[in-house]
Amino acid sequence: MIAGKPFDKVAILVPVKINDLPGNLVTQFDLGSGTTFLYEDAIKNYFASRKQLYAQVDTTQRGTTDAGYVHYATHGLPFAFGGAVISFPRLMTRQGEPVPLDSLRSPSPKPVGTIGADFLDRKVLVIDYPQQRMCVLDSVDAYWRARTTFVAGRVKDSRFSIPITVNHRVYWALFDTGASLFPLSTDYATWQQLVLPGAVVDTLKVNSWGEKVPFYGAPMQHEAYLGKVRLPKSKAWFTRSQRHLDFNKSERVDALTGNVFFLENIVVLDFAHARFGVVN
Repeated sequence: MIAGKPFDKVAILVPVKINDLPGNLVTQFDLGSGTTFLYEDAIKNYFASRKQLYAQVDTTQRGTTDAGYVHYATHGLPFAFGGAVISFPRLMTRQGEPVPLDSLRSPSPKPVGTIGADFLDRKVLVIDYPQQRMCVLDSVDAYWRARTTFVAGRVKDSRFSIPITVNHRVYWALFDTGASLFPLSTDYATWQQLVLPGAVVDTLKVNSWGEKVPFYGAPMQHEAYLGKVRLPKSKAWFTRSQRHLDFNKSERVDALTGNVFFLENIVVLDFAHARFGVVN
């Protein structure tokens, strides 16, 4: 439940191992983030002291997110999942929920970070939504070429944008697996072009990097397409959050799109050739 409304698919969670840390550690798979992050508050109780944790952190390599969170380079805190390893996630301060000492080894999932798009440089990502699985390939092989309808996309700073056509107009949307609730989220002026005039508007407050951000949604008045693929009927949403609007502007996109349009599909993201495909 979010804001009293039922949602059964709000995130893509990926189990990870971090060296020999115990417990059921999970991360959110977030292609809207160009960087992979480890949350300091979420893992600090797995270490005897802050000094022990920071022995694997380089505080001279400091950065700040657009939400104001400080992060540092790490060494020796890799994320391992499937056959992949992200060797150097950034440690984000003031993020994550501390795990109680008596729960460190319990089977309940412990969210410890975010896997961003940085590890997919020039790779191919296949997401099988119905079977809740994904894989990373070096290239699109003959198997996927024969089964996939591609459209040309854009890749900027590891982030992938796709062209969604509504009423003969193309809207460029950042494919953000972290924005799982929203088929399309945009600014107010664009939203007005997309929705039914006079439709009842829903309000939803969503946690975004520690901030409760209101979104407002209504049914779209026209079908949405990705190339020739008709997408499910959905709502369009808008926000007045300046941070979100500035992000869209910096990415040169009209909107964000999440997982909702593709929950019945297998999709293929070819980062090397900036093309996005839906498996036939």
